[in-house]
Amino acid sequence: MDKIIIKDFEVFANHGVHPEEKALGQLFVISAEIVFSAEEAVLSDDAAKTIHYGYLCRDIEQFMKSVSFNLIETVASRLIKMIFENYTLAQSVKLTVKKPWAPVAKHLSYVAVEMERSREKMNSLEG
Repeated sequence: MDKIIIKDFEVFANHGVHPEEKALGQLFVISAEIVFSAEEAVLSDDAAKTIHYGYLCRDIEQFMKSVSFNLIETVASRLIKMIFENYTLAQSVKLTVKKPWAPVAKHLSYVAVEMERSREKMNSLEG
């Protein structure tokens, strides 16, 4: 299988349990690995037959800025759902959402949630 990989994409958005996090916003760092078949794209050399990483970054940023959730677990799960809905070639998605400014009053690099889902599993959960 083939993958599109996005590593440490920074997005400023308004997610968090505390009112200040939602009001002021904060940095989130997103990494994604999307498994798909690039065979048609390689044979045709056609960008329309692959997962366009520029569009994917745009869609992730728009999603992050258009909604507000309390938990980064919810952010990750809904991002995966959005990727499956918008990118029909995606067979599985591994997503990490890092929160480097987590309000824990401790020195740390970041807290994060990592989720991995297959299209098959997502479809069986919905139907």
